[in-house]
Amino acid sequence: MIDVSALVPEARAIVQAAARGYLAHTRPWFVGLLIHGSALKGGFIPGCSDIDFRLYLQDAAFAPNGDLRFDLSLAIQRDLITIDPAPFQYIQCYAQPPRLTAPTGGGGDIGPFPGTYRMLLGELPVPEPTADQVRARAQQLLATLQPISAHLANGLLDHGGGRLARHVRLLCTEVWPTLFNVLTLRAEDPLAVWALPKDAAIAQLPADELLGQTIRRFYQSVRAYYLGKPSAENALTVIEAGVSFLQAAKAWHASWTSG
Repeated sequence: MIDVSALVPEARAIVQAAARGYLAHTRPWFVGLLIHGSALKGGFIPGCSDIDFRLYLQDAAFAPNGDLRFDLSLAIQRDLITIDPAPFQYIQCYAQPPRLTAPTGGGGDIGPFPGTYRMLLGELPVPEPTADQVRARAQQLLATLQPISAHLANGLLDHGGGRLARHVRLLCTEVWPTLFNVLTLRAEDPLAVWALPKDAAIAQLPADELLGQTIRRFYQSVRAYYLGKPSAENALTVIEAGVSFLQAAKAWHASWTSG
């Protein structure tokens, strides 16, 4: 039984259909399936937010290079293309063996954070991280943060084919984790931070502080872009605001480290 009652109403039918597809094609190797992100926490932005799954499977489901077997991926995709993900942008799922795939405590893979996920089927085969591990991971990710990533430094010379929209989407995947990593280092309880929806997380930063100003500007520009008419000028506004926040986060972390 796939219990979707804890999810936002808009996600329930989508999650039910996708979960059934994942299970149908991976049943011989199935360990567990969880959901996390705004479909669970709330605060999703229509047309922008995705539905995030993590699928744990036994080793036999993976090719020697660690990727999910191609025949399984292809079969799952044939089912997924029959699902309309709206009002979410798309369905995203990472498949992995029932263990951590990189050392914990730094930027590597760690288990899902307590209070941020829900098991839909099966069991969680990896340990949840401790508060110290979450802090250490945030510290490393902020230390290596590049406010202007390669897809912007090089990609803004391109035009057409939906490239600008893709830059906006990629920037969202950089800004939101950075926000939560900053809050992780500022909070007494870093695990509680990650259970917050975006608007509640933003509210943790004072509006008169540069971090608070830039993340609010980014949030407003993202909503204007996706909830209004996505235009090239609105996309550039999102990109400028996102880079401004990432630069502010980098500067704050440098000050926090030296302070």
